[in-house]
Amino acid sequence: MRGSGERQNSSKEREAQIEELLEMLGLSECQKTRCAQLSGGQKKRLSIALELISNPPVLFLDEPTTGLDSSSCSQCVALLKQLAQDGRTVICTIHQPSAKIFEMFDHLYTLSEGRCVYQGSIVELMPFLEGFGLQCPPYHNPADFLLEAATGEFGTEVSTLALAAESLKRTEERSTYIEISVQCTRLGLNTNLPIFDNPNQHDISALDHMATEVGQKDLKSLAKEKQKDPTQNNGAVVDEGEDVAISINKPASVWDQFLIIYLRNLVIMRRDYSNVTVRVLAHLLIGLLFGYLYKGVGNNGNTVLANYVYIYGSTLFLVYTGKMSVMLMFPLEFQMLTREHFNRWYSLPPYLLSVILIEAPIQVISSLMYLVISYLLTDQIMEPQRMGLFIMLGVTVSLTAQGAGFLVGVTTPIKIAVFLGPMLACLLSMFGFNIFFRDTPYLLRWLFHISYFRAAFQGSVFAMYGLNRTNLECDILYCHMKLPSKILQTLDMEDVDIWGNMEMLVGMWCLIHLTTIVAIWFRLNRR
Repeated sequence: MRGSGERQNSSKEREAQIEELLEMLGLSECQKTRCAQLSGGQKKRLSIALELISNPPVLFLDEPTTGLDSSSCSQCVALLKQLAQDGRTVICTIHQPSAKIFEMFDHLYTLSEGRCVYQGSIVELMPFLEGFGLQCPPYHNPADFLLEAATGEFGTEVSTLALAAESLKRTEERSTYIEISVQCTRLGLNTNLPIFDNPNQHDISALDHMATEVGQKDLKSLAKEKQKDPTQNNGAVVDEGEDVAISINKPASVWDQFLIIYLRNLVIMRRDYSNVTVRVLAHLLIGLLFGYLYKGVGNNGNTVLANYVYIYGSTLFLVYTGKMSVMLMFPLEFQMLTREHFNRWYSLPPYLLSVILIEAPIQVISSLMYLVISYLLTDQIMEPQRMGLFIMLGVTVSLTAQGAGFLVGVTTPIKIAVFLGPMLACLLSMFGFNIFFRDTPYLLRWLFHISYFRAAFQGSVFAMYGLNRTNLECDILYCHMKLPSKILQTLDMEDVDIWGNMEMLVGMWCLIHLTTIVAIWFRLNRR
């Protein structure tokens, strides 16, 4: 009961935090609106809200105003200004801001040709440029004037500005160094930091050792000192009765990551169910079509070739639908995956597992519909063992092909993926149907052993005509193919190991998905 109450309180706290963020960012009115229908400014604010969920002390934003009109830009930067005033550090890149937006920033860092040409406050920018004889004209945007100066339009070299900026940086670091040292001494932290007169001699990184040398007692005394002086704690006052501790956000467990991503994918699928509907209906209609085309061929010795083609067509159909239905998913979602993984919202195994468990049931249900309908309509032998093996092989090869679709989508661009996927399916289908193993050149026989299509196809044929099946019905005087043993001998399938083929399919499924997650990792970490 206690655990349940704690979970309920935690859930209520999260909901309250979300409501607070929506209110602060002006998104309360559109909280029921789909992301695709939001305006450009609302999408920017939503992306900021996603970053604020974990209440980070530092926020990095890459061009938050790009693509927005002037009004939306002002609102976005004003929001960032408010976040900075609330105690967060907001670092963002911005190109060609207006004068109004430019004045909102507290600290400016300007790059030109990979070198810093100015860093400091906005107020000190114009005096800095005037030191080089660069006078900003009246009613001219200071940001534009700085960019013009940084590109050398006024004859000032970038190296000159960079040297001056470095000197200014050292002066500011020395001031900060002295300020922190005095503050630490006042709070009773023995840092033993020397103060040099020459800015080149000091190193602000010398403060780093303080975090490891001072104990928890010192940290508590520092916190209590800040408690007495609210101005040093961004206005936050700690209750005296509370223990002071270092709060560290614990990462979500793998199970929590998987569950959240899985539920999110369920919501996405529910909102746009057209893809699922089309896939299910396609399998249903093709099952009826194949059943009508090959009606009654399953138990007749005079139509063995037609049944052979039916089994081949069914296997090929399941391979194509399994592969092509998911091949473009990763290319379309990779930008989102890159952003969320870079932000360390989740790790790759829970993400891939959630995707598999969303897509696999759809493919299983669709494949079952096709296999059962076509099996019954083609008048195959009604033995539970044979029907079960036929359906099991069809579903398994469909899932294996689905994994191959994931892998192709991850490793190749979209234009190459839509070509490479069908080509590989066609290539693998040649082995076991168009050519027998005994007739295959030695250099290509290894393709027989890695072809999941061959494993499913030969296993399905053996399930229909092997396992000591009785003679087929035949209404003509001489029917050579009414003996199942003759059929398997003609097709070079007398020694098919149906369970070995099943193990091969499952092994290929595992190997393909492991390769997929490794490929995603390399692609995300590629520099």
